[in-house]
Amino acid sequence: MMGGRMFLIFLCMAFAPHGLVRGNHGADVIAGEEPLLIESSGDVVPEGLDGDPFLGGFPVEAVPIDLPEAAELVTGPPAAAMDAASSERAYVTFDVLLLERDNAAINQPLVTEGPLSAGPGGVVLTTRSLVPATAPGVRLFVGRHGCDTVGWELGYWGCYGFYGDTRADLSVGSPARGGLAVPGQLGDTVAGWDRARTIRAGWSSSLNVTELNLLATDFSRLCEPCSPWPARRCPSEVETDLIGGLFWAGLAETESLQVTTGTVAPTAYRVATSSNLFGGQIGVRRRRTWDRFAVEGWLKAGLGGAWLAQSAAPITNSRAPGTVYRPAREAEDTGMGFLSSMNASFAYRLSDSWGVRLGYNLAWLNGVALAGSQFDFDAGQAAGTGVRGAGGVFLHGTNVGLEGRW
Repeated sequence: MMGGRMFLIFLCMAFAPHGLVRGNHGADVIAGEEPLLIESSGDVVPEGLDGDPFLGGFPVEAVPIDLPEAAELVTGPPAAAMDAASSERAYVTFDVLLLERDNAAINQPLVTEGPLSAGPGGVVLTTRSLVPATAPGVRLFVGRHGCDTVGWELGYWGCYGFYGDTRADLSVGSPARGGLAVPGQLGDTVAGWDRARTIRAGWSSSLNVTELNLLATDFSRLCEPCSPWPARRCPSEVETDLIGGLFWAGLAETESLQVTTGTVAPTAYRVATSSNLFGGQIGVRRRRTWDRFAVEGWLKAGLGGAWLAQSAAPITNSRAPGTVYRPAREAEDTGMGFLSSMNASFAYRLSDSWGVRLGYNLAWLNGVALAGSQFDFDAGQAAGTGVRGAGGVFLHGTNVGLEGRW
């Protein structure tokens, strides 16, 4: 009799028309059906057989059954939740940057041939004669993706040690006996600056950028079995971030002309500039991961206000001690600035959380005050009192570093 009853129970369970769902106390076990019945002795009785004389005529009562394990196996979490759960939420990246730089400065003469040369006024050096050397920098970003909410990201990158140095003397770049000159009225006014033996131009610069962004992230899994590209036929995880946030960019520069006349100590014309850009930016970043390998790229563009300042040291001459040809000058101005950056990187995972990165970068900064553009060779009272802020900086180079994702 017990064997017959168990057979009927298994038969009813096998042909039940609805799937199992997670049970709770007081809830049905078979979705859309009445609860199973259990004898007072504890045996389960199929519906419709209660009171059957072959079951002993024992009274029965309705008792809910909790089957959490079976329910989890049948239903399971949604696919989107599985994708989100399998993707890393928090991340940190650190890169060492090696960037080259091109300046969009005003192309004005810095050194000309002297009045006694064969070609007086001929240009020897200009502001674009200073070719910047490759400079090192760092980049650090930390952030966290949101599941059903907005994520965040905080980042910094900067380059230090940009410099350029060039010189002209009587034996190089100028007629042997004609002398060198500082252009304009200033060269005619300062003693010895119209027949110098050597003029040296030097320049240095540094750039710092910080970002605070919000992220709207989409996680998905892709597999294209019929794709002609082998990488697309492999299952992969794709992470797409829509980026919106704030940025600050600070560019500081100094440039000088050192003029040597005869055997006396050189005299100099020095200028310094500071450019601060504050604004908002938008962008997109996409990352695709195959097991241990990943490729990532982003594009960001921002527009904001620019606060520009320049200063110039007093112009004196060691051949005439105590004589000030032009006092110190300062000026400030405002405008609009633009910042854009691009990156493409390849990553290889060394462990569950850490990996190495290698990539290439492009960046463009516009609306800044470059030091070389601030030289003013007029001799009037208003000389050196303005700010020329239409300069631009183009950066490009490699990055290598580490990343952590968990």
